[in-house]
Amino acid sequence: MAGALRRLTARMPSFSPLATASKWLTDHWREVLLVCASTGLTYLLMEIGYRAYQYRTLPDRLFAEVAAQPSTGPSAQDQFLYDAHTGYRYTPNFAGRRGHPWNSHWRTNSHGHVSQFEYPQRKPSGEYRIAVIGDSFTANITNNVRWTELVEERLNASAQWRASVGGQFTRVINFGVDGMGMIQFAAMVRHHAMDFAPDLVIVNFIADDILRRVRYLNRPAGDGDRNAKIRAYVQDNFLHRIDWLRPYPELFAATFGQYFGMRTQLPLDHRMHFAREPAFKFDSRTEAITASAAVVREILGEIPNILFLQAPMFQELAGWSIPEWDGLVRQFRQAVPEFPVVVMQPRMEALLAGKRQKDQPDLAGLNPRQIWALPEERRPEW
Repeated sequence: MAGALRRLTARMPSFSPLATASKWLTDHWREVLLVCASTGLTYLLMEIGYRAYQYRTLPDRLFAEVAAQPSTGPSAQDQFLYDAHTGYRYTPNFAGRRGHPWNSHWRTNSHGHVSQFEYPQRKPSGEYRIAVIGDSFTANITNNVRWTELVEERLNASAQWRASVGGQFTRVINFGVDGMGMIQFAAMVRHHAMDFAPDLVIVNFIADDILRRVRYLNRPAGDGDRNAKIRAYVQDNFLHRIDWLRPYPELFAATFGQYFGMRTQLPLDHRMHFAREPAFKFDSRTEAITASAAVVREILGEIPNILFLQAPMFQELAGWSIPEWDGLVRQFRQAVPEFPVVVMQPRMEALLAGKRQKDQPDLAGLNPRQIWALPEERRPEW
C-alpha cells in the first residue's frame, strides 16, 4: 500500500512555488528581460530629462529668488560687505567686538582694513609698503593688538631695516579677512592689494586655507551691475557644488527616495537649496590643491616680490594628527615647486619649548574647554 502511494505521488506534477516560478521564468525569460530593459530605459530617459530641466531652469529660478530679496549692503550691523572678486570683505568704518573668551574690540578704516590708522590709497613718496594677506590669523579680530601693527612699529624702529629701504617710512597694510582661503587670497592681491602699490606682498596662511573655495557671506547690494553680481553669487554658492553627471538616481531621490532617507542634489523645490549651508571647502584634496595651485602660480607670475608664511594651528603645535591637513602643504609645494614659503612652525616650537600642555604633567588629560577654564597664569601656551 505504501509503495503504491509513493509511485502515485512521483507521477503527480510538482506544485512547489519555487519550481513553478522557475518553470515560468524559463518559458518567459525573453518577456521578462524586455520588461526590465524597457523599465530601465524609461527611467534613464526620465532621469536625463529631469536633469536637463534642472540644468536649464535652476539658475534662473535661484536668480529670481535672490533678486527678490532685499540687498544686504553695508549697515551698522553688517561686519561683511559683498565683493564680486573676493566674495566678501570687511565693511569700512566698522567697529566690532568679540565676547568671551577673547573680549576683543577692533575697527576698520575707510578702506575696510582692520586698522586704527587712516592712509591714502595712493602711496606717498618716501613710503615703503607691505601688504599682508590672510585669514583670521592676519585679521586678528580676536585680539586687541594686531601683529601687523607691531611689525610696522618694529620695522620703523630698526635702523638696519630703515637703511635697507633707503630711510623710508614702512607702512604695513592688513588685508586679512577671517574665513578666507587661498583662492580668495589671490583675488584680494589682484583686485585690492595692488591698488595700494605695495613694495612687498606677504601671504600668511594655514594649511586649511588650501582646502577653502570662494564663498559669499553677503548678498549683492544695488550698486553697479547687481544682476551680474547675483549670477556670480548663485553660481559660486549653489550651482558650483552640483555634480550634474553623478551616477545617482536624483529623480527617484527627489520624489520617493526621501521616504527612504535618500538625499538629492536636485530637489523639486529650488528653495531647498537656500536651506543648505553653501559648501565652504572643495569636495576633495586633489580638487583643492589643483585650484589653489593654479591661482598661486598666476600671482607668482604677476608679482615678483611676494612671500608666503605658513602659520601652524595649535593642533599642529600640540602634535595632534589631523588627517585633513596631514601632508597637505607638502603636496601643495610639490604641485607648485616655485612656491616661496617660510614655515613658521620650527621657530614657534622653539619659542613654546617647556610652555605647552605636554610639558606640564599636572595638566595631563585636560580638554581645551577645561584648559580655558583655568586661571590665566596656569594656562599653557598652544
